[in-house]
Parts: sequence; C-alpha cells; structure tokens
Amino acid sequence: MSVVAARRYADRLVFAADSIRISGLLKTTSRVTGEERVKLFEVNDLIIGSVGYVMELSFMQIFARNHKPADATVEAVLDFMVEFYAWAKSKDDSFGKHNDYLFGIHDRIFRVVDSYLVERINEFSAIGAGEYFALTAMYLDKTPEEAVEISNELCVYCSGPTQVITKEFTSA
Repeated sequence: MSVVAARRYADRLVFAADSIRISGLLKTTSRVTGEERVKLFEVNDLIIGSVGYVMELSFMQIFARNHKPADATVEAVLDFMVEFYAWAKSKDDSFGKHNDYLFGIHDRIFRVVDSYLVERINEFSAIGAGEYFALTAMYLDKTPEEAVEISNELCVYCSGPTQVITKEFTSA
C-alpha cells in the first residue's frame, strides 16, 4: 500500500509520497495532517522513502540518524541495508524485512526491493501499490508530485496529502 516516486533532474532530486495509513482493512485519516514525515523523510544527508510496515520504517528513521551508506554506490547501499536489518533484529527479534525503499544520496537515487535487490536509478522510479500509475505518469513527463497525485486518484491503496522533498545539487 502507498506510493513513493522519485526523479533525478540535472540539478536536483525530487521525491514525493502519499500519506495513507491503514489499520487492518480500514484507511485511517483522523490523524493525518500532511505535516508528518512517515513515508518520506530527510535525515543525515539522505532522502528516504519507503512503503510497507510502519514499524520497519520507524526503525529506519532511528537507524539513519547516525548511519548512512559509505558512498553513493550499489555496494555501499547494500552494505547499509545488511547493517540495518541486523541492527533492527537486535532491537526486536520479531523484526522481519517487509519494506521497499527509495534513497536519495548526493545526486543519485537508489531503489531497494525484495530486501537486498539494490538498483541505481538513472532517471525516475516508484515503489508501492501505486507504483505503475506513478511510473506511467513520470514516463509521460509528470513530476513525482503529480505522479503521486495521479496514483492517489487511481489506486485505492494510495491517499493524500502528498509530501514532497527536493534536494538541489551542483552537477559535476
């Protein structure tokens, strides 16, 4: 459930996410104001977007405060994920790997799915239930924010408000 979309432009990274919260089979909206950074946040010079279990993403928020990949490479992101999963399991032995992630590191985007499949994204990517709507929208030159808003309209497992993080960089 949910959607996170990201695009690399010549001078910036743009990430966007929906804000749906699910409890059992019901959408919970009474506590969602749009100010929360639940699925998309910036910490320790990283942009992190995730879909899946709130528990896992909460652990990632704590872990990323003082950990980050050693470099902006597939190998370094994989090492980071292995370290994160071991750390999370040491905190709660019932911890399981359930989430997919999009990371913004320096001027690069990385996608992590199926726990250990790490891909560097050259242009755009999306994860979650609204992934295919968002990918289609970005293929048609929509921004990540517009792509998430389209997913919110078309996918019952996505809902606003939409959160956006933009990180500017200088091209080498």
